[in-house]
Amino acid sequence: MVQLPSFEHTQVEKISGISEQIRSSFRSHKTRDVQYRLAQLRKLYWGLKDNEDLLVEACKQDLGKPTFETYITEVGWCENDILFMCNNLEKWAKDESAPDIPLMNKLFAPKIRKDPMGAILVIG
Repeated sequence: MVQLPSFEHTQVEKISGISEQIRSSFRSHKTRDVQYRLAQLRKLYWGLKDNEDLLVEACKQDLGKPTFETYITEVGWCENDILFMCNNLEKWAKDESAPDIPLMNKLFAPKIRKDPMGAILVIG
């Protein structure tokens, strides 16, 4: 049986500092590059892959889920979604020509640019 590490709460005083650090990295345009986003997805994938046994054990202890069901519905599902995102992110992030624009504006060749919109906080 795998020994799970003990749960540690984030101290309330530290949350504003962490939040500000994330916002400042967004404002510095560090997250705009597609390669940066791909690197973050790869880190998430390997974080899941490296801790697969711990995740399975946690679902078994908390929810009573069998190993195979946990892998299919939780771990494997997330890993496949991350791989799908990695394979398609560059295609989705490419600039697009604006559809159905008036003839007088076609000379300007407007584009739809897909940039990150901001930072989010996920509480789980």
